Amino acid sequence: MKRGPLLLSLAVLAVAAGLRLHNLGTWSLDGDELYSHYDVQALLAGEWREGARSHPLGYLAMAAGVALLGPGAAALRLLPALSGLGAVACLLFLRRDAVSQAAALVAGALAAISPWLVYHSQEARFYGPLLLCATLATLWALPGASRRPLAATVAWFAAMLCHTSALLLGPCLLLGQLRRRPSARQVAIAVTLGGAAFAAWMVVGGGAVLDVVRAAVRRSVFAHYDAMHFVKGLAYNLGLGVCVLLVAGAWPAWRRRSDRDRVLLLAALVPPAALLVAALLGVSMQQRYAMASVPAALLLAGEGAVALSSRRPVLAAAGLLAVAAPLPELLSNLRTGDRADYREAAAWIAAHVPPGDLLIADEHALLQLYLAEYPDWADTLADEAPFDEDIAEKRMKSYPRHRKDSWVVLKSSRLQGHYGDEFMDWLHEWYEPVARLGAERPPLAVHDNTLQVFHRRERLVGKPP
Repeated sequence: MKRGPLLLSLAVLAVAAGLRLHNLGTWSLDGDELYSHYDVQALLAGEWREGARSHPLGYLAMAAGVALLGPGAAALRLLPALSGLGAVACLLFLRRDAVSQAAALVAGALAAISPWLVYHSQEARFYGPLLLCATLATLWALPGASRRPLAATVAWFAAMLCHTSALLLGPCLLLGQLRRRPSARQVAIAVTLGGAAFAAWMVVGGGAVLDVVRAAVRRSVFAHYDAMHFVKGLAYNLGLGVCVLLVAGAWPAWRRRSDRDRVLLLAALVPPAALLVAALLGVSMQQRYAMASVPAALLLAGEGAVALSSRRPVLAAAGLLAVAAPLPELLSNLRTGDRADYREAAAWIAAHVPPGDLLIADEHALLQLYLAEYPDWADTLADEAPFDEDIAEKRMKSYPRHRKDSWVVLKSSRLQGHYGDEFMDWLHEWYEPVARLGAERPPLAVHDNTLQVFHRRERLVGKPP
């Protein structure tokens, strides 16, 4: 590699490292990270819970971090962050025989500054390892002198052990390389290997995954994400500039349809399309389930930048959009990690709320986790907001009348539409905002990571009607 491109690639890698390793242990756990916290504790104690059984490789990576560094958010997030950084390094430095230096540099740079990929690299979950394994599988599967089909297969299987959605990537990598119709013997071998892999997956944790899939199909999950949510979320998280470059790279690849182009096109487009079809059929679908297709999409975006090199105004506009658009969210991420700070909420409650008062909170288990650090609040049990449908009416009547005072802690980003009209009407009738916790979002940033605390206005005296 020439000196100039090498220095540029190292600079991109340094930016990626800074964004992914920044403040790993500063931010409180948020969202699904709580499951990782408890499941990793159980895993280290020798108990394989459902989460670890269904996503074993990601959980083993998090458990390794805790075993090395001890308990804490930084330890849980260390291996996912290094995995996310490794994915950027692979895009930058692997397969010069199949990916041009210019395209690789663009793909690596887009991955380095993607707020979506930065967040999932810093998340105590399995998406960082999934991204690394999918990147290796995609690159090693590309036709060329350094193609490594066995390594690509192993990396693909490892990706499936991180998250089942990677299952969609394997057929794309395989079919993209077939120049003629496979023989009956080749089909038999593929079916046998696939059956063996499926059986191994079921033994490891596939049963738990199938339970989750059945729940999504029945829509009996905590939230239902429809097809529009999937499309808008994936487009937003990839970024408009990246989408422009992706289209610019996909069109000439479609016209050429070389072996390498077929692999990239199938790997980038088929998994999201299959997920979209499932979403249209009513399955709850989130954009992060398309993570395994992101490496191919970024490589095509890199090809798009090369294709636009003769049209410099268009390339400059697309490049500026791809670089400038993520900056507000990157700035916000540096301040908050794109997380609500439940540690700060627990500290505020410990300082301002008399022990024994009643608490209602979004993600109440996270609040309880940090309240346990304060002796007077160690045994507090908060109610989840909004209330479970089976007890909602009873709770809404009891809290305004309860002899103990009550407080509500909610995510600011969810106050419009997420909690439901009935709950919000009840909240505004009986509670008033008293505090807003966390860093305010910078200008142009979309995500609001603050928490709002509400206090009951007055106690309602008298028997309920």
